[in-house]
Amino acid sequence: MERLVKKFEQRYRRALDYHNSWEDLQSRLLKQFSNATAILERLPVLLVGKNYGILEDMTSIVQALPAMQVEQLELILRSMHSTLAELEKLVKSFEKLWRDGIGLLKAEKITAQQSEQRFGPRPSLNDCLKGLHDLYIMHRDEHKLKLAIISSLAYESRSDDVSALQVVLHDQPNLPPDEVKRIFEVIAAGDVW
Repeated sequence: MERLVKKFEQRYRRALDYHNSWEDLQSRLLKQFSNATAILERLPVLLVGKNYGILEDMTSIVQALPAMQVEQLELILRSMHSTLAELEKLVKSFEKLWRDGIGLLKAEKITAQQSEQRFGPRPSLNDCLKGLHDLYIMHRDEHKLKLAIISSLAYESRSDDVSALQVVLHDQPNLPPDEVKRIFEVIAAGDVW
């Protein structure tokens, strides 16, 4: 059984790498969202000709500035969708780790009783499998939330709504840091990675 726990430790090392990659992509997505928010806040002001003062009569500027901002916003939205696609790949990687864990237990013909056994401070095989499952579910649900947030952005989005969405995007409610840390600590009991 201890041999199987060591195999799960390898999977958890990969899971930690995936989680670290997730955090990097999360930072990128927050920057992209912040840039999109800035444009969405500027756009209504740029669409009002009198806001240009003495330049109001220069229709080329009055038309060009909003058009440039819309073009930039479209680029940022495409970048955000690209980042979401990378996050989705990580979700699939978490799912594969969990499914591999299930396959590992099936291949070894582990009984329910055996999967509950503990060896010293090490977790049971069920604990190992549950942790991988929880990591997968947390990241999957957070990806769905991010996708919904990004998809809800529109040119007519109100500033207050966008700010609220940004807070939710930043907080990652489906990935409570203490819970993620606890999952990694359970598998690492007694070991230093």
